Amino acid sequence: MKEYSDLVAKYAGDAAAHNNVALCVSNLRDMPKARDEMRRVVAILPKRALYRLNLALYTAYGSDFEAAEPEARQAQELGAPLGWLAVAFTQLGRNQLPEAAESYQKLAEVGPLYASWSASGLADLAMYEGRFADAARLLEQGAAADLAANYGDRAAAKYAALAHTQLLRQQKAAAIKAAESALANSNAMKIRFLAAQVFVEAAEIPKAEKLAAGLASQLPPEPQALAKIIQGEVALKQHDTSRAIKALMDANALLDTWIGRFDLGRAFLEAGSFIEADSEFDKCIKRRGEALSLFLDEAPTYGYLPPVYYYQGRVREGLKTEKFAESYRTYLSIREKAGEDPLLREVRRRAGL
Repeated sequence: MKEYSDLVAKYAGDAAAHNNVALCVSNLRDMPKARDEMRRVVAILPKRALYRLNLALYTAYGSDFEAAEPEARQAQELGAPLGWLAVAFTQLGRNQLPEAAESYQKLAEVGPLYASWSASGLADLAMYEGRFADAARLLEQGAAADLAANYGDRAAAKYAALAHTQLLRQQKAAAIKAAESALANSNAMKIRFLAAQVFVEAAEIPKAEKLAAGLASQLPPEPQALAKIIQGEVALKQHDTSRAIKALMDANALLDTWIGRFDLGRAFLEAGSFIEADSEFDKCIKRRGEALSLFLDEAPTYGYLPPVYYYQGRVREGLKTEKFAESYRTYLSIREKAGEDPLLREVRRRAGL
């Protein structure tokens, strides 16, 4: 970021350098600054489809969905291959779920690779709504299609999402199998992290710790932060809340990620530190644009968002606030219709319904 910033200080009209500053800043999770940098790029080259797409995505990741929507549509009209994905992201953020599904379907028409993105998007939307059987079916079919097309990393991402879906269904054996399939097809950083998360929740702690050690051995801050998140999740699974909180705070000091904040909220809740937990979940909701794609690689992950409302409800119930049930009702409004979520009975009970 510093090198590119020095470059644009000397050459203010260097659009590519401004774009690279924005990319670096986004990876540091400073979405407002990334958006502002992309606005400078678009002012220099307003008809460049890639730059308009980046502006739309960074604006959506910054949770300003209203402002992102016209940029996403312009990117699509200018021929950006992922234009329909950006449009879908803005619609998800504004709770326009049928419209988002339609945009994902249109993305499939762009070409075979984008059909793979479309399948991921539709499966993620199904996960978000609690249609877990649909999500699992779409991910299994999509992974098979990716493997047939030699898209190994994309197949691995679908297997990782399938593993998470199976956990939500409380199908631990199926989740472990899907996580192992993900690792068999990719050694990418995010695949190792997502598989490790599944292993933690499925009580396969040694497997998770081995993956965390591999991430911790890398030099960049992101894999090191992800390793500490896994360490925090392991500690939380073992009910060692002090160790979990320290690991997760260390992770967020290295790189302030959405998933790190979410897990820190869970750890504070488990420790009975309701005020601190409430603050973390509030940040997750304010930063929900980052949940659109947790690794900011345009791979859809909005299905991770609904549990924030469940945990926020538990925190506010613990705080004995008057309107704690509103968080539970928000969760139900997202996932109740499908009727598949094992959490629904507990959430209704806690909400007094």
